[in-house]
Amino acid sequence: MLAATTVKELRFSELYLGHETLDDRFSETPGADVNILSAGPALRRDLDLLLAMCRDALAAVSNSQRCRVLYDGVPYHVSVMRTTGGTVFVLRRIAGTIPSLSSLGIPDAYLRRLQVRDMSGLFIISGPSKSGKTTTACALIKQRLQAFGGLAVTGEELIELPLEGHHGTGVCYQTTIGGQLSFREGWNNLMRSGAQIIFVDEIRDEESAAAVLRASMEGRLIITTIPADSAIQAIIKLDALAAERLAPASVKTLMADGLAGVLHQRLGRDGKQPLMTETLFLRDALRTRSILRDGAYDQLAVDIKQQMAAMISSYEPARRVLA
Repeated sequence: MLAATTVKELRFSELYLGHETLDDRFSETPGADVNILSAGPALRRDLDLLLAMCRDALAAVSNSQRCRVLYDGVPYHVSVMRTTGGTVFVLRRIAGTIPSLSSLGIPDAYLRRLQVRDMSGLFIISGPSKSGKTTTACALIKQRLQAFGGLAVTGEELIELPLEGHHGTGVCYQTTIGGQLSFREGWNNLMRSGAQIIFVDEIRDEESAAAVLRASMEGRLIITTIPADSAIQAIIKLDALAAERLAPASVKTLMADGLAGVLHQRLGRDGKQPLMTETLFLRDALRTRSILRDGAYDQLAVDIKQQMAAMISSYEPARRVLA
């Protein structure tokens, strides 16, 4: 039986509540085994109260399988699985603050490329499910606003992190897309905002893929996430989705001319930081842009390896000089 007497004390990555016949379960870290939640009387009462709040929150949100609840001072992201045996609520804690990129484990050698003032185009953060892609995206937006000022606007299906507000001389507004507001309506609102940075929380379909690619040529920085197992796979996935709406040749041209870069990340084996990362930046990368234009994506592996090695080797001498 677990020693925790409240949900707040319980350590978990995902919490599974509400099935009518199966035990509640939890996993301690992303990708870890899912264990039976053996709760004592006090913890069980707290879990039941949280479950009731999840049901009420879901009932208040029409046409959605996701919601957010605040229980005992802790915010949770809640998604719904409608199984043959009943509804299961899957909960994840939402961080109360946005960390810095360096504290997430992004190597210092890569941070300089992420902080180039005139960075524009489409920047993708990819990774497996639950690898912290949205956290990294929000950290990048916050850090760029602090460094350079300006305006950022987000379009998120469910707002998870507290990014809205002032960051240095910059400011961010968070908005929702989906539910009662269609993606097209929400996207048009983002494009009319005048923001220098636009964040779309995830490329889910051909409509969003085509939209971000078109916008990549308009001089703004468009940041988004894609579930993928590598940087190359993220590019291939974006191509495949966008080609459902745009001519294949146009997709490759937009990728070659509009892609700013890809940051791929995944958690270590124990589900903890630091992140394991690979990057691809397109600034001054003529060979890489040519590969994208030709659609020869398998050749990008060489460029990624060489570019990362060059960033690390150039960073080490600079660090020694500063020291």
